[in-house]
Amino acid sequence: MAAGYVLRRRRLRQSDGAEDAFRRWSHRLKLICIGVLMPPVAITAMIRNPLTGGNVVVMGALGIVCLLSGAILGRAYIAARPMKPREAGAFLGCAAMSNLVSFGGLITFAFWGNAGLQQLQLFKLFEHVLYFGVFFPWCSTFSPDLKPQQTGVIQSFLSHPVTIVPIAAVVIGLAANFAVYHGFELVTPPDWTQRINRVLVPVHAGLLTFSVGLTMSPSRVGRYGPKCAAIASISFIARPAIAAAAAFGCLKAGLINDLAFRVTVLLSAMPVAFNALIPPSLYHLDEDLANSCWIVTTALMVVVVPVLYFVLVSCTAT
Repeated sequence: MAAGYVLRRRRLRQSDGAEDAFRRWSHRLKLICIGVLMPPVAITAMIRNPLTGGNVVVMGALGIVCLLSGAILGRAYIAARPMKPREAGAFLGCAAMSNLVSFGGLITFAFWGNAGLQQLQLFKLFEHVLYFGVFFPWCSTFSPDLKPQQTGVIQSFLSHPVTIVPIAAVVIGLAANFAVYHGFELVTPPDWTQRINRVLVPVHAGLLTFSVGLTMSPSRVGRYGPKCAAIASISFIARPAIAAAAAFGCLKAGLINDLAFRVTVLLSAMPVAFNALIPPSLYHLDEDLANSCWIVTTALMVVVVPVLYFVLVSCTAT
């Protein structure tokens, strides 16, 4: 991200017209991340462990509750405090999409190791379906550049076919999981499928963050102070409260264990996802607002992570 930002700053000093060029390149790189790098990562992640038992369904459902609650809260804020359509679409994406994998995965592993990562994979089971099948088309409805008949799920897929690729990858991954663990009676997936992510995950993260850096304008964060504060409140207060209540009910009912409960609370308190920065590029929404919300919520993790550690690890350990 720093490399993209430095390149942008240097070129802007030399040419006033470089801004549009950087936005076009950022758009192209994000499409590559969605259509080329993300599918194999999703497929290989789906076949890492067998998807069986009630815990799979419950954790997947808790993931849906977490993400949908953020989207609904974001839409309610837009209704209560009207904003320009381009800002509203970007705001909705930031409220709906949480950084479950990059930051969530790193912190989960630091707290609970591989056992925590297994719960994370179940929690994010339907992430791509929600992101590209629900949230992306929903954000597109706020684009003033699209006619009403060009928005919606089907129209969004027709206008940007690349957004259906991750959903197809999830379906293929589910079929592969069944074939590996049930159809062919294999104990573990082939080794080469797990080696793929060692290369693709860092390449995907690096390319996506570089593309974000190409359009990053930290000086503009101040313009969106109230909106950034609203997104932070959704990300770190409202959404975790809803997810924690749902997870606590499941814990008391014996549907999940204590570790699954703690992982759910942790993942529900993550900052704005990298994927939330893609709809503004696809649908010509307010990229500066999305970038600002990402910067603010990511910076707040410096405060949030120690609190989560104290509440979820230290307290439960004693």
